[in-house]
Amino acid sequence: MTRCPISIRPGVPFATVAAILSRNRISAVPVVDREDVLIGVVSEADLLGGRDGAGVTARELMSRQPRTVTGDTTLPAAARLLADAGVRRLYVTEHGRLAGVVSRRDLLTTYLRDDDAIREDVERVLADLLPAQRPVGVSVRDGVVLLLGRVEWHSTRAVIDERVRAVPGVVEVLDRLGYIVDDGARPRVAENVR
Repeated sequence: MTRCPISIRPGVPFATVAAILSRNRISAVPVVDREDVLIGVVSEADLLGGRDGAGVTARELMSRQPRTVTGDTTLPAAARLLADAGVRRLYVTEHGRLAGVVSRRDLLTTYLRDDDAIREDVERVLADLLPAQRPVGVSVRDGVVLLLGRVEWHSTRAVIDERVRAVPGVVEVLDRLGYIVDDGARPRVAENVR
């Protein structure tokens, strides 16, 4: 994310908003109150009359309820929200206050990571999750992670998949892990035999 993005107050006039967007080569600017709480966003579309009505200040022009995420939102979750909501950016808030902005371009750059760097991060995740077990084999090609080996518990596989998918640059996880104990299987109830 871009930390401490450019922001404006509600009373900023139309011409100043237009100048800020143009000068900084951005397509939208968040509107915050005196405590830096995010209250809206003014986009190029808002200035060009893409919304009903007109306005002369940011308060009158802004779209209320901009899409937000928190700092601990995973990249895949942010990407899904961007796609589902059909927006170009998500504002990152901490306790309601504006902390940053994540754009589509920001998310795309995470997928430009080198496969070796992704593999190293995945191996660190596995070392944290499976400290006492034999290592799981990891290979990465074009962001697709292949996991080979065996873990003790069946339920561990879901945890591994979730954590590996959260590694920046991971496009897909091919889980080829076996397990020793199926801790998700239900015990059979003996039937009464007469």
